[in-house]
Amino acid sequence: MAVFVISTVAAVGAGFFRPNQQSNQVPLTNTPEDNYAPDKRTTFCQSENDTKSTKYITEYKIPTLCTQPLSITTDPSGNVWFTETNTGNLAMFDPQTHAFQEFDNPLWQKGEKSMTWGIYYEPDGNIWFSDSQHNLIWEFDTKTKTYSSFVFPKTPGQSDAFPQMIRPDGSDLVINDFEGRKIAVFSTNQTGPDLKAININSPGSYNFTSDVTVDPTGDIWYTVWTYQLGGSLIKYDPQTSQFSNYTLPQGILAPNGISVSSGGKLWITDTASSMFISFDPQTQQFTKYITSPPQVSTYGNASGLIKTPITRPYWNQFDDHGRLWFNEQVANSLAVFDPAKGTLVEYLVPSKNPNWSDCGNLTDCGVAQVLDFTVAHDKVWFPEWVENNIGELDANAPLPLSLATSTTDVTLHRGQNETVNVTLNPNDQLTAPVDIITQQTASTQDLRAVLSDKAVTLDKPKTISLNLAADDFALSGTYKVLVSGRYQDITISQFITVTIQ
Repeated sequence: MAVFVISTVAAVGAGFFRPNQQSNQVPLTNTPEDNYAPDKRTTFCQSENDTKSTKYITEYKIPTLCTQPLSITTDPSGNVWFTETNTGNLAMFDPQTHAFQEFDNPLWQKGEKSMTWGIYYEPDGNIWFSDSQHNLIWEFDTKTKTYSSFVFPKTPGQSDAFPQMIRPDGSDLVINDFEGRKIAVFSTNQTGPDLKAININSPGSYNFTSDVTVDPTGDIWYTVWTYQLGGSLIKYDPQTSQFSNYTLPQGILAPNGISVSSGGKLWITDTASSMFISFDPQTQQFTKYITSPPQVSTYGNASGLIKTPITRPYWNQFDDHGRLWFNEQVANSLAVFDPAKGTLVEYLVPSKNPNWSDCGNLTDCGVAQVLDFTVAHDKVWFPEWVENNIGELDANAPLPLSLATSTTDVTLHRGQNETVNVTLNPNDQLTAPVDIITQQTASTQDLRAVLSDKAVTLDKPKTISLNLAADDFALSGTYKVLVSGRYQDITISQFITVTIQ
């Protein structure tokens, strides 16, 4: 699924099962499971009844069956709020008591479902969320526990609208119309039934308009793209109504997530690859980064047809420490990148649904469809859309090992090579070997990265070598090489910048 947001709509439609269509032989459960045919329930509702946990991640089962949690946020008290795409309800989880509350939405038609991608907790206590299927923006009053809905405006000449992510823009909110080729800015002081918004049409003839962020100067940034053809990073200046257009690097084909650092640098995640990129507005330069390969347990490859598995980074967000978090959709992982240190840590989510991967008869295989997350201090909360769980990641949990390289910058001339030492230190008693992996943004025809060892028993500090060799006809440029130590459900990595002259 190169574009999950589109393929999910098709998949949900294929599995939809209205209760009045079923025969007398099919029993009703009187739960949201009834929205799916019985043979689709393990695919969309959950494949396992129990939750799983690791040293880093704790999962919590939502009491109501088949809610399909999607967007998620926290309030100032630390409570976790999330949307339920199969019920139309908002739900709250109290991390102190581990209790769930689900708030019935009487305005939602029974049996309906919608991908409610965007959510925002307003300082006054109201929660806003988007509804792509019904073309609505919802407001939930946390004091009165009541819902209001507003019709999202369609773009003139466009048959469809797709309100998606909701982001703050000063005292207003801004939302991208994924299929409507625009972004919209609106005040939270709304009276129905139509959403009163300022529509900003996206420049060009791109198919999709993705996530939005606002930089410290008030400029609005977002991406536009055409499936499999790439796209552009757009800056919109609200003061002058002027656009600036920056063509995305080759190979960035589904740039969904975007956020801005405190220093004003933009970060974009590409859901069609394993790439994430940065853009420096001062130099107008893009830099490519790459994740480690997905673990085999996430994609299975029972058929043997998957030759180059990818991770599909989706949304991204900065934490209080200046680190960039993002979810790796088909790697069933959450990742955190430290731009200052050039380090990447990837956490594998324990629950897996085999119906979304090439699992065959493999066990402990698949993905839970972690389609959103939110960072609250040193906790990361996330939904598992097809396992009916929410998860909590403890970013303070100690890592099992550390990894350091003798240098993080290498310059090579064509035909030249250099060896970098990679030192691994155990922080705990490790019961299995540590796999050593490399990934790179350069083509293997331009740059070869060869490890002296692909796995080590890490009972004491050990150093291995990484040989970096530029081809005689390599394209000049600056590339990133990622060297990783993978131990069970966690991968710890360091980036090396390689410049070929």
